[in-house]
Amino acid sequence: MKVICPKPDAAVRQLDVAIGALFTDGDPLAIRTLAGAAYGIFADLAEHQKQGSSWRTKLFEDSGVSKDEGRRILHAAQNYLKHADWDPHSLLEFDEEENDHLIFMASAECGDLGHPLSFSMQAFQVWYLAMYPEKIGLDMDPVKTFKKIFPGLSMNECTQQLAHGHRFLKDVWKHKGLL
Repeated sequence: MKVICPKPDAAVRQLDVAIGALFTDGDPLAIRTLAGAAYGIFADLAEHQKQGSSWRTKLFEDSGVSKDEGRRILHAAQNYLKHADWDPHSLLEFDEEENDHLIFMASAECGDLGHPLSFSMQAFQVWYLAMYPEKIGLDMDPVKTFKKIFPGLSMNECTQQLAHGHRFLKDVWKHKGLL
């Protein structure tokens, strides 16, 4: 069967699979590959829409690193997973938590582009802001609301945190008639 898919839809599909894999404690390398590919598409589309508007560019500017150095750092794990010819005997090392942040940035980039967020992305954003409230501010109304949905989330073990996210995602799907 032939697959025909516009780039934003391809990125949404990749991100939805990454979110599902994350919440079921899937392989962090596969999650990174999918989330990184989706994020790359959304960031490139944002830059195509308006130069300098992507979260990626703003991240580089805020951190004070050059565009080339920022891309090298941001894409290091993805490039490792794609290019065996660059250094075939090297080892990959990254913190799995980076996948959470990458998925969040990709979903935020999607929303900034005006593309509708999937139910998985919406559920992930609720979980993420309950998990990392300091990222936008502890006193922000959405954070306060989301922390009520997931009380004490960041105090749980990692597998419990992910299980809470998975249950919430399933509840969202049920509510929307997708399960």
